[in-house]
Parts: sequence; structure tokens; C-alpha cells
Amino acid sequence: MHTNNLNDMQLIAVTMVPQLNRANVLPSTVSLSGLMESEQKRLEMQNSSNASEESNLNKVSVTNWAETVKADIAQFRYPANVDEVVELVKTNDKIRCAGALHSCAPLIASEGIIMSLTKLDRIISIDPSTRIARCQSGVRVHDLCDALALHNLAVGTLGTIDWQTISGAVMTGTHGGALTVPSLHDFVRSYTLVKPDGTIAKIDKATDPTLFSAMAPSMGVFGAVVELEIEAVPLQVLEARMAVIPFDDVIDCFEDVMKANKYSRVVVYPSIGKATIWTANPVESKEAAIAKGAEHNDDYTNFRNEEEKAMLEQYLELCNMHEFDKADAILENVLESQRVRLSHYSGQYNHVLCKERNNGIPHADIEFNFDFKKNKEVLQTVKQYCEHNRVPYYNFEIRATKQDDAMLSCCQGRDAMWIDFQAKANVSKEFFDEIESILRPIGFRKHWAKGMDNTDPNYVVEQFPRVTDFVQLMKSFDPMGKFRNTQGESWFKVMDDIVTTSQKSVRKKCLTISEEKKEDDFAILYCKCS
Repeated sequence: MHTNNLNDMQLIAVTMVPQLNRANVLPSTVSLSGLMESEQKRLEMQNSSNASEESNLNKVSVTNWAETVKADIAQFRYPANVDEVVELVKTNDKIRCAGALHSCAPLIASEGIIMSLTKLDRIISIDPSTRIARCQSGVRVHDLCDALALHNLAVGTLGTIDWQTISGAVMTGTHGGALTVPSLHDFVRSYTLVKPDGTIAKIDKATDPTLFSAMAPSMGVFGAVVELEIEAVPLQVLEARMAVIPFDDVIDCFEDVMKANKYSRVVVYPSIGKATIWTANPVESKEAAIAKGAEHNDDYTNFRNEEEKAMLEQYLELCNMHEFDKADAILENVLESQRVRLSHYSGQYNHVLCKERNNGIPHADIEFNFDFKKNKEVLQTVKQYCEHNRVPYYNFEIRATKQDDAMLSCCQGRDAMWIDFQAKANVSKEFFDEIESILRPIGFRKHWAKGMDNTDPNYVVEQFPRVTDFVQLMKSFDPMGKFRNTQGESWFKVMDDIVTTSQKSVRKKCLTISEEKKEDDFAILYCKCS
């Protein structure tokens, strides 16, 4: 089994990890072969990362993974420790922090410097007795997963990729696909922050619950997070299944699928009227999964393998040429390949949940979040749109996430369903506008790192109940906007104006009511005196 009794884990001492890049935290007993394999993997990743950074030096600009945003390489700074972060914060007027550059949104665009935190990549400690991992902000999610696994622990929730830095994933509101599991920021127990004035503060829920609630998702507007404490969960083996069903059946089965399984993901292929239902549930052990007929994989299982990915690229090329019948025939082949390959398998928790290790095909995203109770209305609306329009991409994805209490969380105060629409960057704007217009009457919140440039700030203020508190706190914490870029500044200014106007309107209404009450009181008194 992959899970230990908590009392057994308390016997293992807290392991400290000094001065190691991409370090794994090792338990007291590790086989020599396992250690050599882990070190070889670490070195390969480090060499790949170094090669990537060296190649960047020869570029004029850096592009994010989605190929939607470019930044001047001359703007980048790579602090190697917290002292260097503090120095950069003190000596620059405008800063945006960068991680793995995965986001589709222009979050790192800066009028000053772009401070990459990727060299702050130490896993400082893991305490198996409390399940608390302490790590620097530039640690990659997959490195943290590997380190925790050696203690039979895991990151609390995971998206479909794990290449992001842990702070980048937290700051942008990364979520998984489980109705009983909240977003990643809900597992953070403290942040160590370099504030806009260069001082360092530790922020946790007990000492400052308001600021802690605003920290994530916040897109880094409060300062540079240099360290986090994260609560882990027991490591599990997951048994996964995938089936292909008609798109028509998704509306009626979606809620039951999300409630009946720990992890679920629905992927709809509207041009061929089909969908895949993927589910994963904990199983006692690898052997138990195999006994139930699952094919066990000791490494990652990609939702799309390289052959299927190449077929999907061909699909997009044919669609560009309006060869839709040929394109749809290829899509049918992709689904059949997936159905055979992914019908029943098992693996370690993160190897199963992180299904896009080959990173898919670069695309722009727009992800909508709805009250889970509205799932049928949402799906019916989208289905009707797809019946009359050809979507300019091969699929869209639907997941669910448990509610939390973070100030700007899309899941704040309610369990939620998500729909993530994708398109190549050059055709995304018109499509995203259309989708947003049909979903607006239902009421949505939107993933802060996906497609926010398509949304009216007035609408956002209406959908996030605590946006007023957030804007006021942000202004008091960073009045000069050191950690805000032009896009963010314009957004927050409009939101602030809306909030201010609303507050003035409320005050005026209160004063009017107060004056009317005084007049009524005077009239009553006058009548009594008469």
C-alpha cells in the first residue's frame, strides 16, 4: 500500500534539505538504486532547465507556452536567493513575478522588470507527522510531488499538468477535478512575502485571516512570494477508467458522474457529437487494481500520447482548409485510440491526475466557473450553441471543484463546475466573445489566468462578492502599484471606480433614508405637540 498510518509516519524525523536544486526529500531508508535513479532524473531535469535558460539568452523575446504573450528577454531577472529578491524589490518601481510561463493571460507583462523565481527551487523541509512541506516559490509541482511521494504523501490537488512553479499555480487559482477536493490554494498554510517596500512578512490564517484570504488567487499583486508552507495528503494509487458516450448524454449524467467518483473529467468533441468520461478513484494497492483488471503504469499516463497529439494537429490543419469531413474522421480515430488505451488503468496519484505531461498543443484558454447547481442549464446552453456553430477547436473540458473561502476564488462560497474552452490564439477572440455572451445570463466567474481580457470588469464585480474587500486591501498594501502591470492596473482601476461609485450610492441612499426618518420623527413630534 502507498499510505502509511499517521502514527507510523510520526516516527520519521523531519528531513531538512540544504542547498540542493530540484532537491528530493529523502526518508531514512532509501535503496541505493532508487537514490541513483532519483538523482539521475533530477540532473536530467536540471540540465534541461539550464539549457532552456541558456537558449533564452539568445532570444529577443520570450513567449509563454500558449503562444499568446511575448516579453522582452532584457526585462528578466533571475534572483538566486531571497536577499537578491529583496534587493530587486527595493531598487525597481515596477515588477511582475514569473514562474513557468504557462498561463495564457498576459500576467507577467511589465513596464519594469520581470522577476523569474525559478531559481528559488529548494524544498526546505517535509514533516511527515504534520504533513507540512516547506518550499521555495520556484519549486516545480512535479518536483514537490516526487519529494512528497518518498514520504507516502502527495500534493493536495493537481491540475492536468505539473510543470508550473508551486507559487505560480497557487497564485492563479489552479484547481483539480474533484467535487470533494478544493483548489490548490486551500492547502497552503502560510506565505513568506517580500512586500512592496522590501520588508519580509509571514502571512498565515491565524495571524491575519483577511490578508491570507486575499493572497491566492491574487496574480501576485501583493508582492513576491518566496516561500510557502503546504499541507500534503496521503499518497494513493488511483484506478482510472475512460468511456466514450454521445454528447447528448452528458447533460443527464454529468452531475451523477461528478458525485459518484473522487476525480472526474468530461471532454466533449462537439464536431462529432461525442464525449469522453474519465474517472479515477483510490484503490488499496497496485496489486488490487491489477486484480480488478487494470493495466498498471509506473510512470505518467498521458491523456493523449504523441501519436494522438500528431493526429489532432492534423485535425486543426484540415479545419483551417475547411476539410471538415476529413478532420472529423481523424477525430473519430483519436477517440478510438484513447478508448482502447485508457479504458482501465492505474498508477500513482500524480501519475494519473497529471494527464498532459506532453503539454498538448499550444492554445489560448477561457475557463468559466458556475455554481454547480446550474450544471444542467449550462450544459444545455452550450449544447444548443454547438448544434448551430462549429467550434474552432477539437474539444472543450468540464470539471468540478469543492468550494473554499478565498477572497477572489472562483469557488468562493459554492461548489463549482468549470468549462474550459480552447482555440488557437489567432482565432480565439471572436469565439471566446461568442461563448461569453451566451453564458453571461447564467452568471459565471472566470479563471483569473484564462481569458480575463475578454470580460467586462463591471460583470466581474457583480460575480465576486468580496471583490470590494480585495481592491481596498490591494490599494492599502501596494498604493503605488509596484506589483501591478498596465493591464492589471486598468482592470483594478475600473473595478475600484465601480466599487467607489457603488459605495457613494449606498451612502447617499443611507443619508436620504436618515433625512426622511428625521422628517417623519419631526412630523410625529409636531402632531403630538399640537
